[in-house]
Amino acid sequence: MEEKLVDARGQVCPMPLIMTKKALKELGTGQPLRILIDNETSKQNVMRFLSDNGIKAECEEENGVFTLRLFGAPANLSHPDAESYCNTGESKPHVVVINSDKMGRGSDELGEILIKAFINTIKEVSPLPGAVVFYNSGIFLTLKDSPVLESLVELERAGVKILICGTCLNYYEKKEQIGVGTVSNMYTILETLSNAGHIVCP
Repeated sequence: MEEKLVDARGQVCPMPLIMTKKALKELGTGQPLRILIDNETSKQNVMRFLSDNGIKAECEEENGVFTLRLFGAPANLSHPDAESYCNTGESKPHVVVINSDKMGRGSDELGEILIKAFINTIKEVSPLPGAVVFYNSGIFLTLKDSPVLESLVELERAGVKILICGTCLNYYEKKEQIGVGTVSNMYTILETLSNAGHIVCP
């Protein structure tokens, strides 16, 4: 049976994955498939996609071009969402979540000291978070009389998003007292958390 070819040279993720998925759907029973990729990250992503779908592939490299060879494919892919395998190798920024105006349990006085120290220290850590999310009583730290207002303003100037739960502001009747940040909704907060490289919650 004639070999099917996917020439993904010059393509960046997610195109090699999309092209591979399309070829697998069109592949005849027992028909061999050859995939050409000239990008290390894309090669790794395609290999993971194939492996997770129970497809074994041989890989050879010559002059910067990876040749993947496989024979046949299952009728239905167990992990069909090829685009989700697109890992560019770039790490996503982390997100800090502040859900209280105190840190830890026990002494409230100590908790207030700790949360101040934590927020004041964020700007000293590299890399900076992509966002700091405030909800529940954590929103008090974004108000005009906040003891960490200066640090949060500095973070915002550095490009860190300061997201404040709008529902929480309304509940505590503090919407008119915001000193820094952007009033946000649960959709944006969830989207921010879902796209984070990791989440830090003191």
